[in-house]
Amino acid sequence: MGRRKTRADGYPLVYVEWEDSAVGTTGWGETAGAAPSVVTVRSVGWLVYEAKDCKLIVPHLSQHDHADAKQQGCGDMTIPASSIRRIIRLQLK
Repeated sequence: MGRRKTRADGYPLVYVEWEDSAVGTTGWGETAGAAPSVVTVRSVGWLVYEAKDCKLIVPHLSQHDHADAKQQGCGDMTIPASSIRRIIRLQLK
């Protein structure tokens, strides 16, 4: 999979609502007490990759303000497209 920029001047900032599994029992226990649980997660970050099956967001990106420094990011997270319920592109002022 290749990386695809979605704007000529960089990556768009996005707000993503997505569903994830929730931790139930943290140790050994009777399965009769187990209850299914799905949580809604809200994430904000720069959309650095998007494909049919997933989106990759990075909440922290370095600036392109030094000729010898390549852009860096921290905290990247891939979200399966099937888990995404809503994605909104945010505008910086």
